Amino acid sequence: MGYLTYGNTTTPFEIDDELMAHLRVVVVTKLRRNESFALTLNTTEGAVETLWVHASIPLRFTMEEDVDLQRPLLVSMMDSANSAGGLDLTRGDFEPSLRRSRGLHAMSA
Repeated sequence: MGYLTYGNTTTPFEIDDELMAHLRVVVVTKLRRNESFALTLNTTEGAVETLWVHASIPLRFTMEEDVDLQRPLLVSMMDSANSAGGLDLTRGDFEPSLRRSRGLHAMSA
């Protein structure tokens, strides 16, 4: 299980390692392009929280293991992050992609 720590909060968000690895790529790519976006996650208390991801807000990604990145999932997550509603990980839209995608061998920035 991976953990995302946002800003100065003390309770991190728990996210599956495979999804976390893909989320990290999407967030770093968006912030490198100086693009802010909304990120919606489930909290450990069972609530849903939407974060505004911006370069001025500290983020920390903690994962237990490295995983192979899957291009279709990255594309799907990036498309969602670019949408007006932002990247919503609560809907489960990305779970099927984790199971059926092949590993990514190379990716251009």
